[in-house]
Amino acid sequence: MEKVTKWIKANYLLVIVTVIILIIIYIKMSRNKIHDAVNNKNVRAFLDMLQFSEGTASKSNAYAVCYGYSHTIKDFSDHPAITGEWTGKRLPDSMCKGAGITPPCKSTASGAYQIIKPTWQKIKTKLGLKDFSPNSQDLAAVQLIKERGALDDIINGNISEAINKCRKEWASLPNAGYGQGEKTLASLISNYQNNGGNIA
Repeated sequence: MEKVTKWIKANYLLVIVTVIILIIIYIKMSRNKIHDAVNNKNVRAFLDMLQFSEGTASKSNAYAVCYGYSHTIKDFSDHPAITGEWTGKRLPDSMCKGAGITPPCKSTASGAYQIIKPTWQKIKTKLGLKDFSPNSQDLAAVQLIKERGALDDIINGNISEAINKCRKEWASLPNAGYGQGEKTLASLISNYQNNGGNIA
């Protein structure tokens, strides 16, 4: 152990550079997994299902929808609450309380997956996203799914389990408990299958 400690001290710079390289490799591998997953047939069907659940799928451009259809995004250079194009919409006090926020509060939920500004900022940095384009929104949604531990479930067709794991990410999913309208599990699975997704 003493020899190892001496070697680390003697090669401090080499150790630091090696750690940095390993971190960079890990980040790239994680990003590549997200990029690969976004083209998976089941993942695409699940993303379409989320748009149905969040109420954005019925719009001509789901990726431009802001919460409550209160604004249509025109500038996709970043999240509309960052560009200043749209600063959000006030929520009913009951919904604020349901989300664990003291009223008054407002939602900055935007895009096909109704991603709020703080969540977007975190995911944008993690994935190195350059804009709020449809592709970037898809990648962000897949990352959120992955962080909920549901990505492998979706790829393997375990959709009920995936929906359950994601329920705290999207308020429209069954048993989310945020006080918003929730879709039924049956309607979500039906939509998923209609969009070409497979069930295990």
